Amino acid sequence: MKLRFNGVIEHTSGGCVPCGSKRKTTQGLVASKMYILPSGKTQTFYAGRVETVSDSDGEFLLSYLYTDKHGVKQNVFTKVD
Repeated sequence: MKLRFNGVIEHTSGGCVPCGSKRKTTQGLVASKMYILPSGKTQTFYAGRVETVSDSDGEFLLSYLYTDKHGVKQNVFTKVD
């Protein structure tokens, strides 16, 4: 199965409890991400690049969704024919 990684929005937070630095949370589009697939294989995906994976791994990856800044659910991966 061929899939395209669309990218994913992730939240990151920072701050320092010992020194009292204020906690900051930001969100941004991640252009590359490593996933551990059900087959036991680890694979890094890059935004816009088409990768070939097994059918079972592909179905697993197609189930990933994220919520964008407008509250709309988006697919992390799309199937390419």
